[in-house]
This record gives sequence, structure tokens and C-alpha cells, in this order.
Amino acid sequence: MTSVLFVRLSSMGDVVHGLGAIAALHCVRPDWPLSFVTQSTFAPLVEGIPGVKRVLTFDRRGGIAGLLRLRAAMRALHFDLALDLQGNWKSGLVAALSGARERIGMAAGWRQEPCSRILLHRTVECAAVPHPARAAFELVRTVAPDVTFLPPRLVATPGEVEFERAELARIGIVVDRPFTVVVRTDPRDPRALRPEIVNGITSASGGAVVHVFGPAERDLLESPGIAALRHESGQVRRLIALGALVTSAGGEVIGPDQGASHVLAAAGAPCRILFGATDPLRTAPPSAAALLHPQPPTCQPCGQRRCSHPQGVVCMQFAPRDGRRVDLGWPRG
Repeated sequence: MTSVLFVRLSSMGDVVHGLGAIAALHCVRPDWPLSFVTQSTFAPLVEGIPGVKRVLTFDRRGGIAGLLRLRAAMRALHFDLALDLQGNWKSGLVAALSGARERIGMAAGWRQEPCSRILLHRTVECAAVPHPARAAFELVRTVAPDVTFLPPRLVATPGEVEFERAELARIGIVVDRPFTVVVRTDPRDPRALRPEIVNGITSASGGAVVHVFGPAERDLLESPGIAALRHESGQVRRLIALGALVTSAGGEVIGPDQGASHVLAAAGAPCRILFGATDPLRTAPPSAAALLHPQPPTCQPCGQRRCSHPQGVVCMQFAPRDGRRVDLGWPRG
């Protein structure tokens, strides 16, 4: 029996990307106790993942005292392996503090901060395009060569589904008929759907439409006449329940390359995700339809948090129906 710690501190979409590999490892090594460490905001996403016995939380504002508390909690579990899914100094440090007998992560070309590999015992090379889900799979395959790739799968509890059903009914959405969810995010972020594109999606839909806002969009105004669902801080599992309801109703999700879209995709909802600033080969959910601008600007992808293009975020100025679908080429074994 081998005890394994997975380290993925952030962000929401990337935490989700790593969960398929954990479930895949549990399939072939069901007797291995698995643990996961992440920021407390994202810890609820790991609840119910097959094989995960413990979810430990990293307090990014906790300073030295917070690190020492986490260190004590990890060392009490006596890990044999620590797999660094993230590839930066913080995740490498957490892996080192775990006291695991062996610490493994991806090689320099796959790491956000390449020099952080010095905190590990060994690294894994891969010729594919770097992607968080692929990184998790490659690391798991290193310790269990017979593992088969699985996309992440998030499952809501019956109580969570009923709560979200009631919230949708409150805003006039009947969930026994197909409806479209549009993920709204801060338009200052180049990844966000442009307001005019959101309006076009809403106008073109043949059924009910609901706009979903997260805690970061508290100040973002709702569109007049369009049903709006607001999820507050600490309610990330509501997205999983929403995804389940979209799926059962035969609806779909249209959103940007951001965490909420990734959670909804992992919950089983059919998703069309629009990519402009980011590269779908590096970030797209394995189960989603990744759509690119049919005539992207030369600066795409850029990966910046603020757009510097003289005409604004032109890479996101396209409707889903016009997007060019990208073959993501996921491994199956």
C-alpha cells in the first residue's frame, strides 16, 4: 500500500483538471490512500472524488504559521509519494514540507517556475503540449504505468441538486426543458466573453437563458430581462449542481476559458468554450468543445491578464457559431 499526496494549490480550473488522474489512479490502485492539498476555496471541489481520503488546505495568507500547521498535518499522514501537479515554488515547497519519501513533478518545460524542480527528487519529461490534466496523468502514469486517462468528473449530491433547482425556479428557469447557461466574468479580463457577444448568444438562443455570476463578479451588472444566478464565495459546489441540471435538461453551457466553465464541463454539462487570449491546447477541459476565433489576430494567444491590443480584446470578438473547433487530441491510455 502506497500513500500519495497530490499538490495543486490553484487555480479553480487547474484543480479540476487534475481530478481525473486521481480517479484513474484509484481505479488501478484502489488500496492506495490518496490525499489532496489545495487552497480552502477550492477544497470542496475535491469532495467525493474516488479514492481521496483527506483534503488538506493551504492558507495562502497564513504566513509561516500557516505553513507549519500544514506541515504538521501532512507529516502525520506519513506519505510515500508527493506528486506536484502545479510546478511552481509554492507547490514544490508544500511537497517538500510533506515529508514524503519521494517527491515527483513535471520537468522544467512544463513548470510555471522551472527552477522549482530543485525541491523534488525527480521529474517527468513529456513531449506533448503542457496541460494541467495531461501533467496529472503523466505523473500518475509514472507511479502506475497501467493507468488509463480519465477526464475529470464532478458529481453533486441530491441535496445540492435540489437546492440549485429551487434557485433556478426562483428566477423563472424550468429545468425540465433545455436551457442555456452563459458564464459571465469581469470584462476587464481578456478571457471573458465580450458584452456584445453575450447579447448575441442570448438573442440567438431558442430557449431559456440564465447568466451565471461568481463572487468575483459581484459588481458586474445583470442584463435587463435575462435571468441571473449569483453564486457567492464558498458556494463553488453550486456550479457542480448547476452542471448536473443542465445535463439532465439537455441544455448547454457557453462560457470563457475560466474556472466556472471548467467546473460545469467536469459536471457533465455540454460546453462550448470560447478561446481568445489563451491556447485551448494548454487549458481546455478535455470534454468541452473548444472554439477559436475564425481569423484570430497575430497576438493570439497572449495569456495576459489585461489586453494591450490597440483595438481592445479583438480575439474574443466572435460568436460561438463562427468559432473554429480545435481537436484537443487527448490520450486514452
